[in-house]
Amino acid sequence: MSFISQIQLRWKQLRDDRSFKKVRQLLQRLLVLGIVALIVYQLIDIGWREVLRSLPTHPMFYVLFVIMFLDLPVSEIFIYRLVWPFRKWEGFKAFITKRVYNQEVIGYAGEFYLFLWGRKQAKKPDKEIFKNIRDNSILSSISSNLVAIVLIGLLLYTGVIGAGDILGNHNTVYFIAAVILFIAAIALVVQFRNYLFDLPLQKAAICFSIYLSRFLFHHAILVLQWLIVLPDSPLSMLFLLMAIYIIVNRIPFIPSKDLVFMWAGIEFSRVLDVTTASIAGMLLVTSALKKVTNLTLFLLISYYSKDSDIQKAARPE
Repeated sequence: MSFISQIQLRWKQLRDDRSFKKVRQLLQRLLVLGIVALIVYQLIDIGWREVLRSLPTHPMFYVLFVIMFLDLPVSEIFIYRLVWPFRKWEGFKAFITKRVYNQEVIGYAGEFYLFLWGRKQAKKPDKEIFKNIRDNSILSSISSNLVAIVLIGLLLYTGVIGAGDILGNHNTVYFIAAVILFIAAIALVVQFRNYLFDLPLQKAAICFSIYLSRFLFHHAILVLQWLIVLPDSPLSMLFLLMAIYIIVNRIPFIPSKDLVFMWAGIEFSRVLDVTTASIAGMLLVTSALKKVTNLTLFLLISYYSKDSDIQKAARPE
């Protein structure tokens, strides 16, 4: 057995160990509690009254929230119908549930739920279902990372972020090296796509275009939503805030990423000396709306799914 195989075997044994699972869950809860404590401290430091006075009141803010909440499950309906047969409404419920697991439990827990749901819908071998989910996760990650790299590159180019502060004295050399590495990675993916992707090239291209379009649409709406709350803020500042948002959401296995971004956003506003109370109120409302909406939809979907199962069981053959 090779060294890598031994590591994989030991990791699997550790992952399946009950004690390790309990410790991992405890650490996740402590992490979330720690982030919540930091946010509460930040809000106390700003002043609760000031934050409450700065809560968004414009109706369009909440309309845009609904649009952003729905754009991912809607886009995933069109993506996964390319590989699995299912009704749109059933898919919508499944992708909402997947979103809840990923946002409120832990990253990629939603993909595990989707795998179990896909087994019932697709009637395909488990290996093929796993490959479909893996391929879509890779395409989604590539599209979001591509946008993040382009956005950070633009912020560096326009001087919003000081390249010298990030890359040091050899900024040009490092930046060119990063671009070359990125191009090389893309070339490797293209050259060895048969080893990485099971999807046909045409379907992979369609999925990638949907993911990329959805990602650009979502973040354009996000900036528009922020502009409603912060109308006097320069776009460069909002784009920098969006870069932080993208980076936080690309960190795997962190629960409650919206809370992490809320903490980072408040600290970010202090560094740039902008309206901290307005940003805190905006992010506080957004985080609360996400959790309330996730919980409400999850309970409704679970309730009606059980009710539907009972009706099917009671229906005569």
